[in-house]
Amino acid sequence: MRAQDKPALGVRLWPPAYVVARLRRMPAALPPLAVEDAPIALVVGHGEVSLIAPAPVLEAFAELTQSVSTGWRALTLETVFPLDTVGVLAAVSRALAEIGIPVMAFSSHDTDHFLVPAESLGRALAALASADLDRFLPHE
Repeated sequence: MRAQDKPALGVRLWPPAYVVARLRRMPAALPPLAVEDAPIALVVGHGEVSLIAPAPVLEAFAELTQSVSTGWRALTLETVFPLDTVGVLAAVSRALAEIGIPVMAFSSHDTDHFLVPAESLGRALAALASADLDRFLPHE
């Protein structure tokens, strides 16, 4: 495959607004989840329980919510990166930092996700479109 034929790295915008919440303790159970749904992260450790999720998911944890940050939008880099790939999130963070947009990253086994403030979404998407993220696509 020639370089100009290499597919472009897509950035997927998930429709729901996202929240980042601190929970008082571990939830006894999770609501029904599907692998096709928007990504969710439950981070436990260092003395806290945090939930990164679409806003409607937080409703299931209302009684556990200690604090919440609203107004985030979630983006996913639409490719599977080998676990030894270096620099993807650094490039995303750099592109957004250069225009003053904060980013909160979280990753699954194969995929990188990140949150940006909803009011900065258009500028974030434009910055990512010009960030040359295609250089990180796995070679075939």
